Amino acid sequence: MNWKLIAAVVVGIVTAALLYFWTESIKNQQTAYAFIRLLPDKKVTRGQPITPDMLGDPVMLPSGFGALQNLAIPAAGAYQEWLKDRTAAVDIPAGSVLLFQYFDDADGGRLTKMITPGKRALTLPVDAAQAVGHFVEPGSHVDILGTVDEPVQPVAPTVTAPQPAETPATATPRNPVDQLLKTYLAQNPDAAQDDIQTYKKQSEDFKLGISSRTRVVTRTFLQNVKVLAVGTATTAQGAVTTGGNTYTNVTVEVSPSEAEMLIFAMGQANGRLNLALRNPGDSTIEQMPSINWTKM
Repeated sequence: MNWKLIAAVVVGIVTAALLYFWTESIKNQQTAYAFIRLLPDKKVTRGQPITPDMLGDPVMLPSGFGALQNLAIPAAGAYQEWLKDRTAAVDIPAGSVLLFQYFDDADGGRLTKMITPGKRALTLPVDAAQAVGHFVEPGSHVDILGTVDEPVQPVAPTVTAPQPAETPATATPRNPVDQLLKTYLAQNPDAAQDDIQTYKKQSEDFKLGISSRTRVVTRTFLQNVKVLAVGTATTAQGAVTTGGNTYTNVTVEVSPSEAEMLIFAMGQANGRLNLALRNPGDSTIEQMPSINWTKM
């Protein structure tokens, strides 16, 4: 019996088996250590959601970086779904490997899933005074107020000696401005034409929200508005654990038209809107007149 031949065959089989297992272990290592990263030209700012177009090809790290397995986000389908639209809790540099610590998983999840269909999430900048000493938290209901310059309706010109006169029958005025002018002419038939034209122009501008005369008023823009998030926290617990008591913005749930109104109001109020915190059981909506010096 040729023992040398048998030994050579056995050694060959063992070598082939070892090579196979070594190759499989390398494949497993490569799968286990594939992590999600940002594209080299994509950075993420705090509060910004992660979208698929921000992500590059998975980065393959050698086994020497095995400690990252508990820190970095694996490039697996389940984790990519977990990451989708999740907002960053910190600024993330471009090209970075994404770590779990970059995201706040204790805040209740993605904000997009919390928005009622047909509604919108709108973020308002606030400080401690505007946010009721930071007692506003996710789930709170608030009224939103602001102080703005409001156009003042023009005053009809006066004449020195008004003479009552019957106004001949005319067609129905086409709009409220024509009605105002008709009434004024009936009361002041001797009014100067220049004054009449000025009054008409001012009345038309007032209808469009344009006026050279304004007054400062405080107005309640919206009532019983739901707060979705404070800072990046979407639950009261998340607000505490992430230091949410120092937040500088509040995200509220509003309709599209309400979002437009609030953005316009912020522009008129120099970005300062105040929140009035409501009792959780109070959903009353009241007719609130604007307040100025004459009504205090």
